[in-house]
Amino acid sequence: MGLRVDHAVLGASDLEATVAFVRALGFVEVARHAVEDSVAAALYGVPTATTEVVLGVPDAATGRVRVVGTPLAGAEPDPYHRGGHALDLYTTDIERSLQVSADAGASVGPLADYDFGPIHLRQAQATGPDHVPWVFVEIAHRLPSVLDSRPELLHSELHSTVWSVDDLDAATAWWTEVVGLDLRSRFPITEPAVSRFMGLPRTTALAMSVLTGPGAGSPRFELLAFDGEPGPHVPPVPLTAGATLPVLVADDLDADLDRLVAGGATAGEVVVAPGPAGRERAVVVVGPHGLGLELRGPA
Repeated sequence: MGLRVDHAVLGASDLEATVAFVRALGFVEVARHAVEDSVAAALYGVPTATTEVVLGVPDAATGRVRVVGTPLAGAEPDPYHRGGHALDLYTTDIERSLQVSADAGASVGPLADYDFGPIHLRQAQATGPDHVPWVFVEIAHRLPSVLDSRPELLHSELHSTVWSVDDLDAATAWWTEVVGLDLRSRFPITEPAVSRFMGLPRTTALAMSVLTGPGAGSPRFELLAFDGEPGPHVPPVPLTAGATLPVLVADDLDADLDRLVAGGATAGEVVVAPGPAGRERAVVVVGPHGLGLELRGPA
C-alpha cells in the first residue's frame, strides 16, 4: 500500500491540559503509554522518560492525535514560522466549534465565510494550549472522514496536518517523488478572509499543496507557503511544546526508510516504541527541506 499518513504527534508542556482540550473537541482517550528515556531521546530529543496519550474520534481508526509531554519550551509564536503550522478538523457547526473551544480556554479568531472557486467554505481558528492553531473547516463537499457515517458528530477525526515551508515546489516534489504521497491539489490563496482567520498581521498571498495517501483518506498532509514573508524555522526535533509532526505508517519500514534516506533525508535511531495496538518500530526522519515525519511499522 505504500506510506500513508496515520496521525499526528503534538508536543505539550502540560500533558493533561492539552489532553483536556483535545477531549473537549470530541476526541476520546484511546491509549496512554509511559515512554522510557531511551525511546523519548531517540524519537523526541526529550532528555527524560515521558508520557504520551493517544486520542481519537469514535469509529475513526486514523486521524488521531498523540499528545507527548515535553519539558522543552516552544519557540516564541510567529504567524509566519516554518514547520508544524496547524491541525485541521472538519466541523458540522463552526459556530459551535468556536464556542466549545472558547469554553475550553482557547483564543478564537474571526470566522471566514467565502467562495473559493465553485466551493463555499467557512473556516475559523482556535488557538489552544502551547499556542497550537486548530483550524475548523465547514464545507459541503468534504474529503472522506468519519462524518460520512457519523453526521451527528461535531468534529471529524484529524482532517489534515499542515506544515509551512519556504519552497513549496521543492517540498511538494520530495513528498510526492520520495515519500510517495499523491498530490491531490495545489492552488494559490489570495482571499483576504483567509489571512484574517489565520491571524496574520496583514493580507498575505498563500499557496498550498494537499497531499494524500491511498484513497485520499484522513488525515491528509498540507504544505503551506507564504509569498514573500520571511519567518523563523522551527525544527521537527527536538519536540518542543506546541510542535506537531505527521506520523506515517509503513508496511516495510526498512525498505521505506532506505528510500527516504536515499532521497536526501536524515534518519534517527530506529527504536521499539508503544503504539495503539502494541509495540511498534519507529524512527524520526528529517527531509532535505527541514520537514520532519515519524515513520512507524510492525515490530
